[in-house]
Amino acid sequence: MAPLKFEGIMEEIALSLKAKDAKREEIITQSREIIRRSGSAVLSIHRGEFEAAEESLKAAREALEGALQACRDFREFYYTGPLPQAFQEYAEAMILLALVRDQEVPKPAELGIPPEPYLTGVADAAGELRRYALDSIRKDSINEAWRALELMEEAYTLLKAMDYPRAVVPNLRRKVDVMRRLVEETRGDVTLAHQGLLIRRGIEKASAEMEGQRDGDVRGKGRGA
Repeated sequence: MAPLKFEGIMEEIALSLKAKDAKREEIITQSREIIRRSGSAVLSIHRGEFEAAEESLKAAREALEGALQACRDFREFYYTGPLPQAFQEYAEAMILLALVRDQEVPKPAELGIPPEPYLTGVADAAGELRRYALDSIRKDSINEAWRALELMEEAYTLLKAMDYPRAVVPNLRRKVDVMRRLVEETRGDVTLAHQGLLIRRGIEKASAEMEGQRDGDVRGKGRGA
């Protein structure tokens, strides 16, 4: 029987693929942790629990570094599988925290992620700002609601100019379309809430003035008697 011509080649390929698959499993595990921790951070931000958010993001960062280390020799995992989604979720949480706290927004390189999922993370953070604006309205913090709306409008305007096909930045166009609707709805909500607050304050002022006038009339009658 003639010697096998492919046996050595196949053994070498099998070893390479086994190592690659092991790294893939590691990246999946780390990506899930990034997504979970980033989601927890977003919830903490909306509750005003910034220290808890920072703790969650610290854990997410550790998982992110582990994932980046795992895909160092397999760069294709950088753009396929669950890692791009993890990048996006992490960017969203980090950006949202900076915006809510009125701090400098971190750049993609500072987060250790590619620019493409960073852009979609910006879009998702802008969506979370709508929730923040509505929470501010419920607290009668109208100025904070206006600030959130202005940030949403800025993000929308800049992302709208990023007119790249899906093959370059997946899902960005769809997210920008959603952003446009969210910005319009939030503008209407904040405007209506502001008008309602002004009306309420006007009524309260008029009531206070009437009450003061009534007290003055009573005191005047008392002196006349």
